[in-house]
Amino acid sequence: MVLDIPRLLSGIAPNWASKSACALLGIGLAVVLRFIVERIAPGAEPFAFVYPAALMATLLGGWEAGVGTMAVSEALAWIFVMPKAAPGGHTQLQVASTVLVTITVIAVIAAGEGFRIALQKIVAERNAKLAERELLFRELQHRVNNDFALVNSLLDLQRRKSSDPETRRALEQAIGRIRSVARVHQHLYTLPDIGATDVRQYLRDLCAALAEATLPPAGVYLRCHCDEAYMPRSRAIAVGLVTNELITNAVKHAFPEDREGDIDVRFEKTETGWCLSVRDNGVGFPTAQQLKTGLGAGLIEEFVRQAGGTLSLESSNGTIARLALPANAASPTPAKASATWLDGVPARRANWVKV
Repeated sequence: MVLDIPRLLSGIAPNWASKSACALLGIGLAVVLRFIVERIAPGAEPFAFVYPAALMATLLGGWEAGVGTMAVSEALAWIFVMPKAAPGGHTQLQVASTVLVTITVIAVIAAGEGFRIALQKIVAERNAKLAERELLFRELQHRVNNDFALVNSLLDLQRRKSSDPETRRALEQAIGRIRSVARVHQHLYTLPDIGATDVRQYLRDLCAALAEATLPPAGVYLRCHCDEAYMPRSRAIAVGLVTNELITNAVKHAFPEDREGDIDVRFEKTETGWCLSVRDNGVGFPTAQQLKTGLGAGLIEEFVRQAGGTLSLESSNGTIARLALPANAASPTPAKASATWLDGVPARRANWVKV
């Protein structure tokens, strides 16, 4: 992408000053290159460096900067570099070659300005499409939230009308699942699109919502501890979805028959990268195959793939699920995360490891 100096400095310096600075930069480039060449081959190709200097000035500051660079660079080459045929004069051939160089450099400047304008138009169209997509996305989230509320109300109405305990229990579980998904949806998809996501605050809010939506009234406690970390929005969403599924599985399978216990969620820096762990002290899984079957398992595998990590399962005094992420998955500082990452994650296949 071309760096548009006048636009970047529009609120700091006048337009003519920024364009003049671009022209001086181009002139300086031509002078430095000529100085180097003069040490090797004095007088060789007097106007050779006018072309790159004028093109660079045009791309940075527009055609005015390119023309200024061309005029000054050619004048310097005419006076100090081009050999004179006789004291005080140049040959007609030299004059003709200078005119030809001027015409070709003007063509280069015109091409550079055309490219610059076309690129600015492409960037403007892209930004407009991104803004339109964001508006549609926000509208979609609003409609989805309304749909969650409607479905939850209908299920709750049916639950209150039902006299069968099994039906009421099934409806209560469905209502809890919908509330969980709705809260996760709200926390996940209201993340800002610009900059890095504060993972610590994000997971704390998510765990609080999950505790309210999925935990039984008493007996099971959810704790969350996270190191300070920042990561791109898309990866944070994937990590949040993995967290949601692992906590939901723990609530569903680890504490049968009103068993009491704890669920600990941790996101920490490790020697090899970052690790998200969800630990419970429930009944545990006899085999990893139990976690690898069903709709929830398929969702977890897809979310792990989106996060670009590896999921391992340990069943001892409960269950520990660990999502290992590479070192570049997150950063302790938001500045580094915003400056060095794209909003995307590698497409890796989810790996399941039984420890």
